[in-house]
Amino acid sequence: MKTSEKRLLFIMLGIALLGGLVVGSGKYFDKRDELRTGQRQLSSEWDEIQALFTQRETWEMRSNWLEANQPKFTSPEKAAGEIFQEAQASEVEGVEATKQVFVDPEETPHYIQTGVSLSAKGELPNVMRWIYDLSRPEDFRIVRNLKIVPDKETPENVIATFELLRWYAPTNQ
Repeated sequence: MKTSEKRLLFIMLGIALLGGLVVGSGKYFDKRDELRTGQRQLSSEWDEIQALFTQRETWEMRSNWLEANQPKFTSPEKAAGEIFQEAQASEVEGVEATKQVFVDPEETPHYIQTGVSLSAKGELPNVMRWIYDLSRPEDFRIVRNLKIVPDKETPENVIATFELLRWYAPTNQ
């Protein structure tokens, strides 16, 4: 081999080696960045797991309270009867509940929801006190879609339209 051919061979090998280094280093840095991102994600997940583990007793206590206090769902008919009875405003002076319509049950992994859509008429403080009494957390009842408008016939009264819902424990518990 001539000297010029040897020189050309070394130049070509140098260029190939340099090209290989450029391509290889690009792949190396991409893989390194991917691994660092994965490491940060795992570190973040580990921190979250540790935080949840420190809160374990609190969540177990809450779960035990739910199991002990949340009413069990038996049947749609019984639940409808209970919610209709709870929606009666007869024990609250000055509040008249009307237009009760059963809301179709809705089942989620955490609760079964039943309820009624109703209207109540009376003086604002009495209606609000009654709604407040209906929606105590320990009874697993909630008020949804509350709308309060003045009564056109009796200006000192209001008409409250809302859904009174109750959350029952799911049947798989």
